[in-house]
Amino acid sequence: MITAYLVGDQQVLERLRALPDEINSDLLRAITQLGIELQRDVQQHKLSGQVRSSRSGSLKSSIDLRVDQNGDAITANVFTESRYGGAQEYGFAGTVSVRASLRRIREAFGRPIAEKTISVRAYDRRMDLPERSFLRSALEDMTSAIRDKVEAALGEAVSQ
Repeated sequence: MITAYLVGDQQVLERLRALPDEINSDLLRAITQLGIELQRDVQQHKLSGQVRSSRSGSLKSSIDLRVDQNGDAITANVFTESRYGGAQEYGFAGTVSVRASLRRIREAFGRPIAEKTISVRAYDRRMDLPERSFLRSALEDMTSAIRDKVEAALGEAVSQ
């Protein structure tokens, strides 16, 4: 007959009980940092000439980050609430109503004229905007870095 005794079983149990909290805090830190890196990549690269060139900067400044922790899930969402962000990301084909406006003209029928303000009535315009992914492509570019950082955070939490 063989008899075995476990020495330090209370310490092992305490360590195993503490693991979920350590894993959770390390993952939260890693995912928050990854979200910040993704947001920065979209703003500094994707919307600064790589995919789209910035005119007014409104799309670039509308890129936001939200980190949520609900139950066992930790998510980092990089998104835009810009009116035309979705059309740029996924493309758009359809008819758009353009409202009435005032326009300054300096040329008529190809010839220069004295500057004049004219009224333009409302009209419908057909648009065919190609897809210019700046969010999905940035996420795809970071896939391996995300995997590596999450694995490192898990390994660090377990090895402590």
